Amino acid sequence: MKPVTVCRGCGRTIDNDFIYCPWCGYSRVASDDSASLEAVFNQLEQLQNDSRNRQISEMEKQLDDLVHELDAIVLSTELHK
Repeated sequence: MKPVTVCRGCGRTIDNDFIYCPWCGYSRVASDDSASLEAVFNQLEQLQNDSRNRQISEMEKQLDDLVHELDAIVLSTELHK
């Protein structure tokens, strides 16, 4: 279960991950708190980088698997000539 909070703008329940309420647009971060906003954006950037790195690792593994399969096919074809 995700942690939730109550929006101070409209009173609806929203995920803590949201910076703005998806219902009314109320900002959960004070506009004069630039350090807080910077921390939020840094965290978002880190999450995006982690996601990209995970995707790249998965793609590298898939590529390695394809190379091994192709090598096996080429070897099999050479043996049957």
